[in-house]
Amino acid sequence: MEQPQNLDLSNNSLFEDPFSNHSSSSLIILDLSSNNFEGSLPNFPKGMDSISLSKNKFTGAIPLTICNSSWSRIDLSHNQISGEISSCLFNNKMYWYPISVVDLSKNKLQGMIPDTFGTECLLEGLNLNGNQLEGPLPRSLVNCRGLSVLDLGNNQIDDTFPFWLEHLGSLLVLMLQSNKFHGPIRRRHIANSSFESLHIISLSANSFTGHLPLEYFPSLYLKGMYENDDHQTSHSAMPYVFDTFLMFPNKGQALEYSRVQIPKFNAIDLSNNLFDGEIPTSIGDYKLLMSLNLSHNSLVGKIPSSLANLTQLESLDLSNNDLVGRSLQELTSLTFLSVLNVSWNHLIGIIPTGGQFDTFPSSSFEGNSRLCGIQLQIAQSE
Repeated sequence: MEQPQNLDLSNNSLFEDPFSNHSSSSLIILDLSSNNFEGSLPNFPKGMDSISLSKNKFTGAIPLTICNSSWSRIDLSHNQISGEISSCLFNNKMYWYPISVVDLSKNKLQGMIPDTFGTECLLEGLNLNGNQLEGPLPRSLVNCRGLSVLDLGNNQIDDTFPFWLEHLGSLLVLMLQSNKFHGPIRRRHIANSSFESLHIISLSANSFTGHLPLEYFPSLYLKGMYENDDHQTSHSAMPYVFDTFLMFPNKGQALEYSRVQIPKFNAIDLSNNLFDGEIPTSIGDYKLLMSLNLSHNSLVGKIPSSLANLTQLESLDLSNNDLVGRSLQELTSLTFLSVLNVSWNHLIGIIPTGGQFDTFPSSSFEGNSRLCGIQLQIAQSE
């Protein structure tokens, strides 16, 4: 009988040695995710192209045999793996075949990310979210020219903003939230190629300072991106590198965006930093933006009327700043807006009614002592 090349045993209750019965030389793709495997990771077999051991109970360090494999995709996420990441893992010269996707998220890995991304790096996706990694970003990441998704959120990485990543022309997603990044996001000149493909950026919960750095992410505003069908087709053909989900905080909770949604979703999250100054009127140029979170900063001035140009916007959070003025009426034209939060500012006047504004809870507007409206009156009468 012909042996299978692809084997999916995910979402079962398997607990024995994961490779004991699956070392067939014909097997290329093996999915053992969401089972009950536990203990140390086994020695990895050769010959497979893709393996997923995510959402199990593996503990201990990643065995060095991983560097002798022929895999192009490795998913060990959502386990309890500890120790440091081996320096050989990102060195393509150690592999029979170039590795393209590594997902080690939601583990207990420590130490620094190895600075061993070689000039032959063919990584398309790297997800190290939710570990205990520290130190600066490895500068050799710039060698990974085809990188589309970089998720390093929820670690202890201590660095300034990595402008040098702008040379990665395929970068769609940059997630750096909840780390120890610091300092202003500023430089003397804005490069024409600055993050030219970026769709999603999250820098929240760091210690960035200075004015909002929107001008450094030109790909997130409308530059004719979807103005004709030909461009939309070519863009939607960009490679999807994660079969698993990308977590992005939106609409008040962490939502999951699958690989088929990433190129269609445009989001900026700069919340929980030390940004100051006004929200630039140029924010209205980001017409494809679907989620914008600038909350918990020290922003001043009025809410720019140009926000009314963001006709695709679904979520807007400007809460916990020092914004002033009567600037909410312009937002009534945003018919897709399902979440709005302007609480704890210094806004004045009457909250608009009609359309989406009739659906927003009182918590969206609280903490503005000179703001009034039916939404707040209903809350006070309850």
